[in-house]
Amino acid sequence: MPTIAISYRRSDSSAISGRIYDRLSSHYGESSVFMDIDNIPFGTDFRSHINETLQRSDILVAVIGTKWLGGNADGSSRILDKADPVRAEIETALERKLPILPVLVDGAKMPNSSELPAEFGNFAYLNAAEVMTGRDFRSHIDRLIGAIDRVTAGNADTATPLLISGRGQSATPARQTLLNDLLLYLALPLVLLLVVHHIVINAYDLNTLYLQIGCVGIPLLFGAALSRLSDRSTVAAVAFAIGLGIVGDSAMTVSQSLYSGDPIMPQTRFEWWDNIDFAAIIALSYLAGYIGERALRKALGNKFTKV
Repeated sequence: MPTIAISYRRSDSSAISGRIYDRLSSHYGESSVFMDIDNIPFGTDFRSHINETLQRSDILVAVIGTKWLGGNADGSSRILDKADPVRAEIETALERKLPILPVLVDGAKMPNSSELPAEFGNFAYLNAAEVMTGRDFRSHIDRLIGAIDRVTAGNADTATPLLISGRGQSATPARQTLLNDLLLYLALPLVLLLVVHHIVINAYDLNTLYLQIGCVGIPLLFGAALSRLSDRSTVAAVAFAIGLGIVGDSAMTVSQSLYSGDPIMPQTRFEWWDNIDFAAIIALSYLAGYIGERALRKALGNKFTKV
């Protein structure tokens, strides 16, 4: 069983590094995975501490996010500081000729060699894996585990095909991914809203409060699911929310018109405002679910923050 050290910058990727640690620990055992190797006891030379930790490791997994280089108050990069623990981890691994697997997260790219210390050598040219926080997270981790197994078994060359930034044959084309997301996070909640509307308004003529509850709960749930299971950006979430609000309200209006024979278009100012209210409730609830899930995940991710 290989022993794995995870290097990451706490201000850059603490939450997803914690998820990676959990999955690797579950697969290899907690005693086989080291994470906070720069969580150094007081009075200890951090270089010695890191060196001792990496001496017990078979491989270093370097998690790289968009802020991995770090930033100082004067605008310089922390990675260029000799006292930067992340730099010490990479340098020590290179000196010991320890295999390093860069893992790109949050859409990050490998840094240019000009942005790195000269001691990093060809680090910028290492082939990197990609781990996304969406529904591809599991498959990306499985590929990473396969690469770790092969590299630590002394067959790094055979691991290379597994480290192609998640763009192998198993990757879902962008167009198909968008179609899947539209079906799961737009069409499905739209159908559920129409079902609730039909039951509350058309079938049983219940108090519209029940419809309002449905127009809050359903978008809230699917907005959170979009944040948790997809890698869509906040801009995409806003588009999904507005689209569901407009289409959902319009579809419910058409459904009621077909059932009751009333005109499709609102006839009074009150009816117009009623439609606007329902569209706004749906859209805002969707966004609340998306933002709320992200905030909760970030808060829970703080437990992985280095001290």
